[in-house]
Amino acid sequence: MFVLVLILGFLEHASGSEFIVNAGIVGYRGHTSFDQYKAAYEALTRDDHGFCSVHLSAVEYDTTNGQTVLQSLEYGIQFFDNDLMTVAIGPSIDVFTSTDYIIQKQVHFVTSLGEGLESSVRAMPILPEPKALADAIGLIVKKFRWKKIAFLSQDDFTPVMSLSRQNVFVWPLRLPAEITSSVHSDLKKTLTTLREANMDKFILHSMKKDVVTAVINSAKKLHLLHHSLSWFVTYLDFEDIADNLKETATLYGLQLLDSDKIPKQLTENYNKTLSRLDIARVVDSMGLLLSYLHNSGCETERGEDQYARADDFKSFLFNLKHQQKEEGSYRGALGAYSWNQKNISSENRRIDYTIRIFQYKSELEEVGNCTFTEGEPTVSFNLSSLNGEYLTTEALQGKTFDIVTRKDEPFVMYRDGEYIGFCVDVLKELKERLKFDFRILEMPSTRNTRESDWDNVLQQLIVGNASIAVGALAVSANRQEDISFSYTLVSSTTSILLKKSKSTRNFFQFLGPFSVTLWILILVFFGVVGLCLFLLTHFDSSQKGREQTFDLKESLWYSLNILLQGSPAFPPQTTSTRTIVAFSWFCTLIITAAYTANLAAYLTLQQIDNRMTTVEDLARQTKVKYGVLNNSDLMHFFEDSLKDPYERMWAYMKLNEKNSILPTRQAGVDNVKDGSFAYLDDGLINTYFSQQHCGIESIDQNFEDKHFSMGFPKGAPYRDDINRALLQMKERGVLDLLRQKWWGKSRNCSGDDTTVSYTTKTTAELEIDNMFGVFIVLIACIILSVLFEIGNRIVHCCRNAEPKSPKTERTAVVDVAESPDAENTPNIKYKADYV
Repeated sequence: MFVLVLILGFLEHASGSEFIVNAGIVGYRGHTSFDQYKAAYEALTRDDHGFCSVHLSAVEYDTTNGQTVLQSLEYGIQFFDNDLMTVAIGPSIDVFTSTDYIIQKQVHFVTSLGEGLESSVRAMPILPEPKALADAIGLIVKKFRWKKIAFLSQDDFTPVMSLSRQNVFVWPLRLPAEITSSVHSDLKKTLTTLREANMDKFILHSMKKDVVTAVINSAKKLHLLHHSLSWFVTYLDFEDIADNLKETATLYGLQLLDSDKIPKQLTENYNKTLSRLDIARVVDSMGLLLSYLHNSGCETERGEDQYARADDFKSFLFNLKHQQKEEGSYRGALGAYSWNQKNISSENRRIDYTIRIFQYKSELEEVGNCTFTEGEPTVSFNLSSLNGEYLTTEALQGKTFDIVTRKDEPFVMYRDGEYIGFCVDVLKELKERLKFDFRILEMPSTRNTRESDWDNVLQQLIVGNASIAVGALAVSANRQEDISFSYTLVSSTTSILLKKSKSTRNFFQFLGPFSVTLWILILVFFGVVGLCLFLLTHFDSSQKGREQTFDLKESLWYSLNILLQGSPAFPPQTTSTRTIVAFSWFCTLIITAAYTANLAAYLTLQQIDNRMTTVEDLARQTKVKYGVLNNSDLMHFFEDSLKDPYERMWAYMKLNEKNSILPTRQAGVDNVKDGSFAYLDDGLINTYFSQQHCGIESIDQNFEDKHFSMGFPKGAPYRDDINRALLQMKERGVLDLLRQKWWGKSRNCSGDDTTVSYTTKTTAELEIDNMFGVFIVLIACIILSVLFEIGNRIVHCCRNAEPKSPKTERTAVVDVAESPDAENTPNIKYKADYV
């Protein structure tokens, strides 16, 4: 059973009777700061205050259930019906503190600020009047020249109307009633909604430090404290909030509290449970009571204890309000206290005080003030201090981004206890340029639903659990509705991963243009021409006696010279042999031209890949199986396509779902390496696999272009900073170097001489394997010639080594037979020696 009332004994003066004021400390059960009021009273009465004292009592309002609420109301009526209870101190609590219901006699020092505050002659606000503060907020925003703002508050939306009168578009958003921490789900949802709406001006209106701190910290995690955004915090102790800020954001705030007016022992003892503003309210409430006592004749000892009565509240108010005429206004931790009371029966509001205006941009700076004269605010600014820009390199300095991703080689990989890959290298370059830090959060793969893995990853951006998404993230229309993208990092199309064809070596490819039969006929032609030359010259009597004659050896050599377009030693002399030679030249010309043309065509045909290298080839056959990654973007492309051949290919893959819809990319690579299988995937990924595994290659197709980018939440303010840095990296060739690092170098496959790739050949150039047979023939002929000459030398040496027989000389005289020209021919006798 909770205690409704706690009475603090008389704080009597040691030497005599006193003038006593009874004060009731009002509050919710569990939140009544009775101990703080007691401590504040003791701290402020260290000096002798004469023959006056204050008696403190606590009365609580319990909202546990209907029964306790009723008990609280009954006790409250009884408690404040006592004429000796002079003053009530505490927040405005609806009917519990209503001057028409509970507090009907006493002066009420109201320590709260918000809508629905009691308007009574007995209500004395400790904080500025809500309407006056709202007017001040409107004037300050007008000075800022803000035209569109988001207004965040839990319960007090009084400034909204004032802002509207200043022609400011206001989007009011109610914060959750109970904010326990910066990770409060409803709070995160509210701020995420603001970010998606691309709001860049915010007003946070609250007098609760824990609420303001939670909102600021949550905004920090969502990177809403960015140099392109501006915040205005109406909490009246902005210095206390700024102590924990380490941002480059632009924040403005109000500073009413003067911390030097708070006794140090209070801040030391209660700073863990109460804010400085809460302590200031307590201190000023007690200070006002002591200020009243100071003007109540405390220097004189009373005959007996005298009690201030509730029905003397007019005298109490008069002394409290008009003491500044003689001694000046009471100045407490929350400024000077003066009220507008000319007519004792009118409502009360604070006047003649000043609130300082601060700006936070990496450091705290006073930029203006708001003076309340007769309750009407007047705002003045040092306008030069309101303008300031950040360097791009400092925009994200000191921030930490949560990077959400999923592993896709070579975009993001985990090796040896750290993340590596193309996207990780891009992040490191951005970190170096923009001076931020990051931590990578990997999302597990879930390929058991129609949704792709990236849907789960991007959901983390949408709900505010991550700041950036990286990896093999392709831009799509559906994703563009939910998130924002950076500039393109790399682009590619779909490709087919295939096993390379077997490499065959044919050293005699130069014989390929002609068939074997044709080569035999050419050889026959060579022999026939040589034989004809020999026969015609052998039976031609005009050729007898000439030193140069076409014997069989010379005839065959001449025929070979004709075939090879050489230069014979001597030409034929007769008409018949010239006719044969001319015809042979003509035939040789035709044969040479045909061989040259056929050789070029033959070698060109050798470069043509007869495998299935397009999706059309795959769709026309069933021998080679093919497949895609389960729940990948490409699978959904085939699934949703109504065009041929993609629709036909999807039907085939569904019929062979076990072999065609693959659980992992590695399974696709293994199938390609094992045999007759074609794996379809993004070109960049397939190219990387082809470079890492010998014997396979990637063949690009001309469909489903993809642009890979970084993902951001909708309205992310840091997106422009990162895009600017990415453009600089692109202009300076950094992105090209990173792409070359991950896709430009392949594994050393120098020992792989069994396969050949056709995709790398751009011209039909001849290789050594194509013409090596020519050199074999040349070497064979040289060796044959050398062996023939060696044999000839051996035979000659053997003949010279045989003994010679003696010669028998005989002389024969031969008369030249008479001929038709005998008369002109001298008689010649030939003498011959016979051995």
